[in-house]
Amino acid sequence: MSRIPLKIQGVTDISATRNASLLIITDKEEQRQLTVVCDEIMRHEFGIRRGKYIGDKAEKAKVAEILRTTLPETLAAIIKYMTDLQLAVIIVNVFDGQYRAVIEDSNTGTAFPIRVSDGALLCYADPHIPLYIEESLWIRQSVPYLGHDARGVAMPLNTLSMEMLEQALQKSIEEEKYELAKQLKEEMDRRGGYAL
Repeated sequence: MSRIPLKIQGVTDISATRNASLLIITDKEEQRQLTVVCDEIMRHEFGIRRGKYIGDKAEKAKVAEILRTTLPETLAAIIKYMTDLQLAVIIVNVFDGQYRAVIEDSNTGTAFPIRVSDGALLCYADPHIPLYIEESLWIRQSVPYLGHDARGVAMPLNTLSMEMLEQALQKSIEEEKYELAKQLKEEMDRRGGYAL
């Protein structure tokens, strides 16, 4: 199976909800993107690593010191120092509104499941651990990347949680966007119904 190498662009807020954000991942050429729903903790974790924390020079130095001892950075250092593992995080499929990923040792082919956002954070903490996606999934799920300053983000419906689908359905009905409401309802029915 062919794999597409990926690049983490950052995390953006979802305007409809406070407790979820979108992790934006592109191909290396920044032509297409994948959006992964993540929680506010992951938004914070990526934010501090990208230098998007608020504070004076002393506060920023304190955050930088803390980052040297956090789990992703420490785990990456231990792996590099104590083993000959050749790790990669691979997004392998999407099921019930969530992308699924594994950490794979390319030496043995051994793989362990991991949340995509946690795997991406590990890759961000250690640039020697690459992030990939199965090519067939990339072709099916990716959308054109419009850049950092784009307004709005396109997402396949099969990557939204049932709660998000329900909120989007309600909003589309209120805004009289009936074609979108139909598509949302079809996705909800495909997963086994909804609770409106």
